[in-house]
Amino acid sequence: MDLAQLTAQVPELLQGLRGCGGAGFPTEFKWQAVRRELGAAANKIILCNADEAEPGTFKDAWLLGGVEARTVIRGMIYAAHFCGAARGWIYLRAEYSAQREHLQQVIAKMEAEGLLSAGSGEISYGAGFPGRKIEAHNGGASDAELSTLDWHLKHGAITAIEPQQVDEIGGPGPKQHCGEIEAATSTGLKFQLGICVSGGAYICGEETALLESMEGRRPQPRHKPPFPTQSGLWGLPTLINNVETFWWAARRLEGSADDFSRRLYSVSGCVQKPGVYEAPLGITARKLIDDHADGLLPGATVSCFTPGGAATGILPPQLLDLPLTQDDLRAQGSSLGTCGLIVHQISPQKAAAKIMRFFAQESCSQCTPCRQGCAVFADWLDGKLQWNDPEVHADWLHAMTAGSICGLGQAAPMTIKMLERF
Repeated sequence: MDLAQLTAQVPELLQGLRGCGGAGFPTEFKWQAVRRELGAAANKIILCNADEAEPGTFKDAWLLGGVEARTVIRGMIYAAHFCGAARGWIYLRAEYSAQREHLQQVIAKMEAEGLLSAGSGEISYGAGFPGRKIEAHNGGASDAELSTLDWHLKHGAITAIEPQQVDEIGGPGPKQHCGEIEAATSTGLKFQLGICVSGGAYICGEETALLESMEGRRPQPRHKPPFPTQSGLWGLPTLINNVETFWWAARRLEGSADDFSRRLYSVSGCVQKPGVYEAPLGITARKLIDDHADGLLPGATVSCFTPGGAATGILPPQLLDLPLTQDDLRAQGSSLGTCGLIVHQISPQKAAAKIMRFFAQESCSQCTPCRQGCAVFADWLDGKLQWNDPEVHADWLHAMTAGSICGLGQAAPMTIKMLERF
């Protein structure tokens, strides 16, 4: 793979790819933003968000636990090459011990093949990462300066790619795919990849809470701006993408995916064959159940379903034939989320109560509307609380949506609104 060829092709080939972790942000925009940040490669970071804690979602576990792990890592290498970054980490869910062992084996093999720099595969665990004291603020060097010093002390300045002036990206260029990535020795690429084990909180899946966790602090979302592409890990420009996002990026750049008209769906609940299935965007829940998951369990009846993970709420069985697209789901007050389809046979109120109780337990407690609102609505659904004034009920929902920093508090009211609507 030639670096100039990759630079010319990425903007075009990645158009249409949106993040697969739930937010759906354009991938190409993030890659471009980090590339445009000037500086040495040691001062740019590539992170793969593998803290998959969304109930009903397990596609990332499947990708990282088998042969596709190598494809995910190749996607990170392409991103590093394009953005001009020399180091990165897979931020892995703490419970994924089998995936962690498998990743270490895959990384070791890729290092031996020259695809990753020496020293790849190191495991880090949260606080003090990577080896410095927590909150290293002593009035001297900044976190960014200290992290850069760590890098040069450990690897030597000669291993870092020199700062490069970045011109406007895009323009005419070859339209063929990049093909399989070559060894680092033939491309000049030096990318070291490690694994950072998550702190175990649901909120760590939010990209800025993830950064706080890696820096050894309580995982709570940051206010934006600045965005991670400008000031991420240790204040350095940081690209953060989901596991599936890197997987699709690699497949597209290598020519094994013609476009981004398909997604990976996690299907669970009262179906005969729960699992991860690749299917077209816009497929219906009914087709996923019947054509991929071998239908419902004997005697089961669908009471409601969650279209894209717990944060996307619940929909009634009358909408099983609704195309699972962002626009169609938005019209119903939901979203595509992580494409985690959960088929329920318990009552809609019980399903909603389980979702809200989960959010109440996993709220990072930074925002008062989220901290209190999730618990209050969980109690209401469980029959422990009554609303005497409908306006107060509506005010709580509005306060949660408008007053929460991150998607947890903003999306939680969706479940209540959908339950009341349907």
